[in-house]
Amino acid sequence: MRSKLVLTFFLCFSLIAANLLMAQDYVIGPEDVLSVTFWQQPELNTTTTVKQDGKIALPVIGEITAANLTPSQLSGKIVERISFYNKNISQATVVVTGYNSRMIFVQGQVAAPGKYGFERIPNLWEVIREAGGPTEFADLGNVTIIRAGEQENKVEKFDLERYLKTGDLSKIPQLGPGDAINIPRSVISAGGEASVPAQFQGRDIYYIYGQVGKPGAYPLNESVDLLDAVALAGGTTPAADMKKVRVIAKGERYSQVIRVDMEKYINKGTTPRYMVKPEDTLVIPAKENSGFGKAWSIAKDLIPLTGAITSLYLLIDRLQAD
Repeated sequence: MRSKLVLTFFLCFSLIAANLLMAQDYVIGPEDVLSVTFWQQPELNTTTTVKQDGKIALPVIGEITAANLTPSQLSGKIVERISFYNKNISQATVVVTGYNSRMIFVQGQVAAPGKYGFERIPNLWEVIREAGGPTEFADLGNVTIIRAGEQENKVEKFDLERYLKTGDLSKIPQLGPGDAINIPRSVISAGGEASVPAQFQGRDIYYIYGQVGKPGAYPLNESVDLLDAVALAGGTTPAADMKKVRVIAKGERYSQVIRVDMEKYINKGTTPRYMVKPEDTLVIPAKENSGFGKAWSIAKDLIPLTGAITSLYLLIDRLQAD
């Protein structure tokens, strides 16, 4: 019993130490917002922004270079400089409160377009989720990534929908500082500008894609399990493979893919019940090597397009009659 307690304490201590070390390894850049505190003389505490030349202005000591230093390195330089004026100050704490030098720009069919700063820049899907997730009109099969380069920007096209359906997160590209992503509007979507319902604001939502009647984002206002989530999304299509359902669960630092055999759960109740958590992404894949499944998938894609063509034909016919 005692050895288990010691081991648990050691693991917890190691995780805390790793997190602190990772935070201290962050390299400060221009436009980052820093909180500088002196516990021995709190009246000198200040919040400052790193200028484009890499410097910050502090009380007593004036300007000092912060860019390309870690918070701990900058802390040491501040103490060294301020000790000339006040020898009683032997400690300064530097905390990055705004990661503005690692900005990603998100535009297009997301709930909250804008710029987002990260301590550790995540992959493409996690950035989209940070921006409130895709709207109902988003075309995730044609996402554009504009890579920030020193000489010129590089434009990449990425089929995000494909990898969300398979649950293979290893193929989703990582982003870098200054990158911009654009989620276009689907060419077969109808109606006016995309609007995000009030219940989707915030983080109490989940996403569901693949072989369901109405894929997209849904509010998570109470306890919802996988079966409830599928039902709220209009149920499954005939092509759905319920044996290979995937849940992409967002963690504190990395996402995790959980595989669930929903068919076994429905028929026998043997698979543990999974409760949907905020910002989970549920993927209901199509059956592999299924002629019916392929036919359904094609038909499902053609239905909106056929409706759009029919509407256009009726509109032309009406104009000609007038």
